[in-house]
Amino acid sequence: MSLRSPLEGCGVIEGPGGLRLNDLTLARREGVRGVGAREWLSSQGHTLTDAPNQIVANGESGWVMSLSHREFWLLQPDSAASSGRPASEAVAAGVWPLYCQHSHAWLQLAGESRAEVMAKLCGVNLSEDVFPLGSVAQTQAARVSVIVAAHQERGGQSVFSMFVDQSLARHLWEAIEDAMVEWLE
Repeated sequence: MSLRSPLEGCGVIEGPGGLRLNDLTLARREGVRGVGAREWLSSQGHTLTDAPNQIVANGESGWVMSLSHREFWLLQPDSAASSGRPASEAVAAGVWPLYCQHSHAWLQLAGESRAEVMAKLCGVNLSEDVFPLGSVAQTQAARVSVIVAAHQERGGQSVFSMFVDQSLARHLWEAIEDAMVEWLE
């Protein structure tokens, strides 16, 4: 079984003013949830946030995103996704696997003007003074539910990672692409 991105053919868009939209859907991500998730991840050596809706660096090139006190995603943008079937049983007592690799597309927006571009699509103020690096918002953009994470630098730039249901990925991609061009007009 091979994984396919719903954005196949999109890849990367270089926009005006140094903006860059990238499809990371085929990058590795997995997660766990449950009452024992925090303790289990700690025992596995992962760095965790102090509170929900935050993201922290985890190792050389990954992050741990906390969506609640009991739900965590492990993001590895430089590693390819596994095409294997996800676990269907508890990984430990009170800890269950999440299928975020199979349910969500991963878009990444870089560039100095990324918050201004997203202001055209999202009611949440994503400017750095309100939405600092390490923040996570579970909100709507372009009228679809999306998780937006502002995390540490990637490739020398601060970026937003956005996670959206795979069935809505192309819609969000096209809305961001339009906003990138409109923002400079």
